[in-house]
Amino acid sequence: MTLEHYKMKINERLATLIPAHSPFFPALYEGGRYALLTPGKRVRPLLTLCTAEMIRKDAFEWALIPACALEMLHTYSLIHDDLPCMDDDDFRRNQPTLHRVYTEGHAVLIGDYLLTYAFEVIAKAPFIGSDQKIALTQVLATAAGGEGMIGGQMMDIENSHHIEQMHARKTAALFCAAVEFGGIIAQASEEIISILHIFGTQFGKLFQMVDDLLDGDHPLGAQKAEQTAHTHFQACLDTLHQLPGDTTFLRELTQGVLKVCSNNS
Repeated sequence: MTLEHYKMKINERLATLIPAHSPFFPALYEGGRYALLTPGKRVRPLLTLCTAEMIRKDAFEWALIPACALEMLHTYSLIHDDLPCMDDDDFRRNQPTLHRVYTEGHAVLIGDYLLTYAFEVIAKAPFIGSDQKIALTQVLATAAGGEGMIGGQMMDIENSHHIEQMHARKTAALFCAAVEFGGIIAQASEEIISILHIFGTQFGKLFQMVDDLLDGDHPLGAQKAEQTAHTHFQACLDTLHQLPGDTTFLRELTQGVLKVCSNNS
């Protein structure tokens, strides 16, 4: 398989997980599909699939649905980030944001739906044991909660000067969850999962730094931000050397993030 093939499989499965119609509240599912199926990079589910298959070659089918749950939760966060009370964005992925297509109230509820449905999807995922589902739920809840994404977003709207901590929560926490998902699903050792956590943290910080550079939003200054991005990139590669199995796809994903920055510099 290639990364593009993985991405195709993710998109196909996402399209099957949310009903196309409902006689009672059509906007909920239609809006959910609009936000979720808009073409995106799918980096988080790709990290889960690549990590799982790095550890166990037969883990792809086990990992696919939990990987989709991650994308649902990520999409919820984008919907809420775009709201007028947050970033007040009119476009996302070259399409009107959800609250511009529907109403602000619809967007809040559709985001809430994707958030809660992500945990339902994990609970019902086939091929995965109960202990693994508990571990996945704990990892995702922590990454999305007060010590993770929501806490980081709170720091952002309060204009926190603790940039490193904000990035670790707002962005890196969900990337950590993505690679830890792969480790849990493939039944990796605690030692390997700890290494994956380090990789996910560095990957997330790299991703956020590049994203800030592309947006022209770099409180460190452009030169310092680029240096910091390269530092996180090298830390990712150094951590990958500590992992077993073929890390080619994880390396490609990491290089892809930095390449975007280089192509736009």
